[in-house]
Amino acid sequence: MAYPLLKRGVRRRFITTCISTFVVVIILIGAWRLRITRPGYGLPFTPHFGPGEKAQWTALGGVWEVLGNSIRNDANDRGAKIITGSPHWKDYRVESDVQLLGSGSVGLLARVSEAEVGENSYKGYWAGVRTGDNSLVLGVFDFAYHEAAKVVLPERVRPFRWYHVRMQVAGCRITAWATAPGMDAMKVGPVTDPDCFPAGSIGLRSNGTGGVWRNISVLPVNGAEPPPSEGSKSPGAASLVALPRRAEAAPSQPASVRQPLTATEGAPTVPSHTVNSLQYLAPFGHTIASIRGAVVLTRPAVYVQDQTGGIEIEGDSATPLKIGDEIEATGLADLEGFSPRLQHAQIRVLREAVPLSPLSLTANQIATGTYDGRFVQVEGFLRKVGARDDGSVEFELENGTQAFRSVFPPGRSRSHLRDIVLGSRLRLRGVSVVARRFNKESDPFVVLARSAEDADVVLGPPWWRPSNLILAALVTFAVGFTINHLFLIAKHWRLRAVADERERLAHEIHDTLAQSFAGIGFQLQAIRNSVPSGAVALEGQIDLAMSMARTSHEEARRSIASLRPESLGQVGLLPALRDCAERMVKHGQLKVETAGDEESRSVPPRIEDALYRIGQEAIANAIRHANPNTLRIRLLRIRRSICLSVEDDGDGFAADSDRAGFGLLGMRKRAESISATLSVISTPGSGTRVEVKATIRPRFLPWPWHGLEAEVRDL
Repeated sequence: MAYPLLKRGVRRRFITTCISTFVVVIILIGAWRLRITRPGYGLPFTPHFGPGEKAQWTALGGVWEVLGNSIRNDANDRGAKIITGSPHWKDYRVESDVQLLGSGSVGLLARVSEAEVGENSYKGYWAGVRTGDNSLVLGVFDFAYHEAAKVVLPERVRPFRWYHVRMQVAGCRITAWATAPGMDAMKVGPVTDPDCFPAGSIGLRSNGTGGVWRNISVLPVNGAEPPPSEGSKSPGAASLVALPRRAEAAPSQPASVRQPLTATEGAPTVPSHTVNSLQYLAPFGHTIASIRGAVVLTRPAVYVQDQTGGIEIEGDSATPLKIGDEIEATGLADLEGFSPRLQHAQIRVLREAVPLSPLSLTANQIATGTYDGRFVQVEGFLRKVGARDDGSVEFELENGTQAFRSVFPPGRSRSHLRDIVLGSRLRLRGVSVVARRFNKESDPFVVLARSAEDADVVLGPPWWRPSNLILAALVTFAVGFTINHLFLIAKHWRLRAVADERERLAHEIHDTLAQSFAGIGFQLQAIRNSVPSGAVALEGQIDLAMSMARTSHEEARRSIASLRPESLGQVGLLPALRDCAERMVKHGQLKVETAGDEESRSVPPRIEDALYRIGQEAIANAIRHANPNTLRIRLLRIRRSICLSVEDDGDGFAADSDRAGFGLLGMRKRAESISATLSVISTPGSGTRVEVKATIRPRFLPWPWHGLEAEVRDL
């Protein structure tokens, strides 16, 4: 007979449960997705630059830092920007206080998408103030700059003055406003973009100079413009225009407006030196020197680099400098070890320029000291992360046999760098320094990074790191436990199906064969009673037929009893076998002896049932064929195994004979179903001992496959 299948109702419930669970999960994921993709999800938005919000900003160019309640770009990059917010925001108004740190433009971005590093590498709208023509500008970037409208402000746009810029995008209409203390609010637009961008994030952008932003807020709008501020003015000609798609170059800043940030009058006339020449000064005394170069670092110290090297400048802390500024510094030259330094320097900004690109070097090259004070790029494997008392973040790295450190300024570094995993290969940019203030005794050099974006992950750590191994072990355990649980459920269903099938067959035999044999016996008895006396031959034949009918009826009842096993329940295996033997020899002379564990502690039901059936068959065979005087039943439990033996002192048989009865074959099949060993020891005239030994495996063994295939064989 083939393996019994699960009941149709059980399978239907299982499939229905799986489908229902899958549908519920899909609905929950869809609902969550719909929620976060709503145009107004996350609005209003007011960043406070707390520890949890700093990491939400994605910088693309520039050197960005959080200072108090403001965010600042200290570099003169062309088109430096930092992005935040949801890409699904649609109609909203973004506003902020902005401040220029030099000559250029500073403003806000709306509906930004596909942003990359580069001056025009993104899509979105821009509104800001510009020093070149003293105007409030409204434009669009589509990987090229298109200027839509502008209005000249009534006062000159000056660095270090706070302006309040506001831009609204509602449908395809874009409007911008700007105001400053003591200046009337000015408006440009609304302009209409026929091919407007439907949604996008917000951003901050500076071009050609640095900037500062504070009091940033994003509010949803319903398409209507806010009421004009008191004293606001708007050019009538630009009230409603169609946004062109003609690419225009971003207006460059005239040389006449690129004034130096600080000009020190009466600076001493000193011959200009190169940085490299300062390394050959006398080791004692001070020499007045003047150098010219580009600023490559502003915090924690100012470093200036020319074509020959880099030098630390200690000057007036009130002098505002940005990365990329070309300056002239005059002061007292000093050597700290082998590193030149300019103390008490007077600084004059010559012009604002694009920041220098780093020199790509190896750690061994930098360790020679040749590139001290220069802006470099180096790679290394992260070995340790630490924090300093001033809030800065410290990385310990190594590249081959060379170890070094990198220091990141406080502010955004902790939140931006916290996801970098130990063992990752990093590409670092910064100023290489050999100075007692920054170096430990064992450090050949330290890389002073400008911001958190100066660390790029080139290659993640190997998968066999301890955290991943622990996670893999936990996942493996969870998967194994789940598989084991599902296996036990499936096995339970299969055994339940086997029991149900046996129950059905028992009912079929009872209602057909057993009833038929009983009817045949009744009819034969009626015939026997009606046979005339003297018909000896006929009576003998009828008696034989009645005997055969009774025997067949008994066999049918025995089959029914084996197909409908009564549960052992709390009786235990040994008492159940003793009761079975005593019922079979009732009113006879056979003596039944039992010994061993009465309760058969924690034997799995599958093994207990198989042992019971094997013992039952062995008892029946002994009583039926061996004519014994004594029958001994013994059950022994040792650690993870259980042994059952049934022994008689009857006639015995040749155990090594190739002929085996049906009962013995059935016992062997049952033993195989539980991965047990069955041995039959018998010789003619010396009795028989049937012994079966089964191994009891741990209950939660992840893969208990042994004996699975033979578990549900027919009796």
